[in-house]
Amino acid sequence: MKRCQVKSYQAGFTLIELMIVVAIIGILVAIAVPSYQGIQKSSAEKACLAEASAYAKSQLANKTLDSGYTFEAPEKSACETISTPSGIGGDDTITATPKSPGELNITCDMDTGNCSLDAAAADSNNTNSANSN
Repeated sequence: MKRCQVKSYQAGFTLIELMIVVAIIGILVAIAVPSYQGIQKSSAEKACLAEASAYAKSQLANKTLDSGYTFEAPEKSACETISTPSGIGGDDTITATPKSPGELNITCDMDTGNCSLDAAAADSNNTNSANSN
């Protein structure tokens, strides 16, 4: 009777191979995390922009139709704060502040109902933080 001999050997990764994999993962994380944080900030600001824009346009439509109904500030889901306009038209504006991690404030012109991110506030914040370092 013939016996079949099986060679047994250990298979696996060497320590250097594992260290290379860990280094590659570390590099990928170092690149991905700042990008992800930027995307979170941008999406928080855009969500608040959409919320403030909808509120401003509803206020403007109400005034244009002269329905007599007054809208209260909406329940805030994307914005930390939304101001209530004192009037429609002229120099009146609505300002909104996005929830964290958003940084740019939103300003809505109540003459047109258009809203935009307030880049001037971001520039002054960046200047102040650069000067404090």
